[in-house]
Amino acid sequence: MTHDLVISGGTVVSPEHGTFEADVAADGDVISAIASPGTLEGDTEIDARGNHVLPGAIDPHTHHGIYRGLEADAETESRSDLVGGVTTIGNYFRRAGSYEDSMDGYFEEAEPNYYHDYFFSLGLLSWEHIEEIPYIVEELGITSFKWYKNYKDVAPEKFGVDNEMHDDWADAFIQALAAQDAPTTLGHHSENMEITSALGDNPYLDIERDDDEYRGYETLVEQFPDYAEAQSMTASGSLARQHDYDDSFYAVHISAGRTADELAMLHDASWDIVGETCTHYLALTAEECDERHNVNPPVRSKADQETLWERVADGTISCIGTDHCANTTETKIGDDVPDSAPGFPSSATMLPLMLSAGVNEGRISIERLVEVTSTNTAKAFNLYPKKGTVRVGSDADLVVVDATETKTVTPELLQGAADYSPYEGREVTGWPTHTVVRGQLAFADGEVVGEQGYGTHVDRPV
Repeated sequence: MTHDLVISGGTVVSPEHGTFEADVAADGDVISAIASPGTLEGDTEIDARGNHVLPGAIDPHTHHGIYRGLEADAETESRSDLVGGVTTIGNYFRRAGSYEDSMDGYFEEAEPNYYHDYFFSLGLLSWEHIEEIPYIVEELGITSFKWYKNYKDVAPEKFGVDNEMHDDWADAFIQALAAQDAPTTLGHHSENMEITSALGDNPYLDIERDDDEYRGYETLVEQFPDYAEAQSMTASGSLARQHDYDDSFYAVHISAGRTADELAMLHDASWDIVGETCTHYLALTAEECDERHNVNPPVRSKADQETLWERVADGTISCIGTDHCANTTETKIGDDVPDSAPGFPSSATMLPLMLSAGVNEGRISIERLVEVTSTNTAKAFNLYPKKGTVRVGSDADLVVVDATETKTVTPELLQGAADYSPYEGREVTGWPTHTVVRGQLAFADGEVVGEQGYGTHVDRPV
């Protein structure tokens, strides 16, 4: 039998089944066979001997459309993702007004343009959004949401909603999510606005600044302290736990060692909160950051970085995301660090950085790499086993990586819309040679060869 596509002779990495040499075949969208090396034939064949074959990486934390519009980002950023072995992304966004009225337009912008699959996670901002939760889940196939604690009190001015996002409202939407028949996921931006607002100008409102003194990266670290992040995660997680919903509570972009240690303590007390950190907290320190690296929460110290790696390795932190935003230096760089726009491009470097700084530096095993960049994420967002694994019947989202290849990060290498990278000039060891999306060869030997519009929304639950 000849299959549509065969990846031959690679070392397959599967957290469920270990690491083994095999041929992997795809017919149509799915994996159709896994067999001894050299036993399968395909119309398209990829020689993976000497390399690893992983399930495609999933970046659950992106913000496509925030700077350039969704139609543009869907095309350029999904192209770039293929360079880094990302085959599925989760797009967080928030809009005032009815999602029931607006989502058809976003699907129309997304479907013709994505090279890989995607799913939406919707920010909850109003009482109207709570009322729409059953429709969003049942009719749109969207089961993940986000609680933005950084918009507490400022939501009326920023979004024009009749809601200050206090805990009475949060209590109502947690109960609404817990009542759904389908499993749901609640992303949580951990921040205590009473503390951060008191420590500096409110970054979520347009405030005139007349101080000519240059403010460096330390300003961000001081305004968004680690203890405020840890406190917010624990307090909100406790509210979710009161409704038996802590196993669906997903703490996004954990930046501080203190927060990761707090999460470990909660796990020891039988809480089931899922923790995510981002590659910039694992690959950068505040001392090396400048205007390009404005992000909330900010990058912190070397000690924070090492604690986060330890918590990734020991299972406390389950998932890796990037908080990816597609912007350019023209829209990104301001007069100083706090004046610069938040967010930066990162999805395409997620898997290579985890290989380079994680696996190759001995911080995590390659099996753990697959768990935190694919398998655990698929489980957390109700995509598994359609995504996140190498098994017969699962989507043929696969990436062949050469763990020994070193490349210098440049915008040209990453092929996205941004004219800069937060990791620009960094030598990174461990890069994809081929990326396959649902059985279609999409990236090969430095070139994007996939089809724009081949990607589709993943309706959940799968």
